Amino acid sequence: MVSCAQYCMFISAPGCVFMTYLGFMIAIGSETVYVVPHSRVEGSFALFITAVLYAIFFAISYNNEYSQVQRQQNVDEWINSQAIREAEMEMQDLPKEKEQEQQQLVEQQ
Repeated sequence: MVSCAQYCMFISAPGCVFMTYLGFMIAIGSETVYVVPHSRVEGSFALFITAVLYAIFFAISYNNEYSQVQRQQNVDEWINSQAIREAEMEMQDLPKEKEQEQQQLVEQQ
């Protein structure tokens, strides 16, 4: 299932590329993208700012998605270490229990 961070990454990456492309097209005065001549610089600047914002959102989403994976791995490792520690404690208690059982048998006789 797709998480919210993956969806944001999916939307932000092409958005960043597309806004950068449009910004360059307007900045060089391409005839394929019509912009009123006196606002060409402002329009290209706005598109570049938009591309930077898309890149920032992509970075935040990427960090959020993969730091969450790392946190889950850390939790799994901690759970496993606790299970191992409990098993070791039980193994240490076994000889003591056997000694106590033997003492009880001796006392009963």
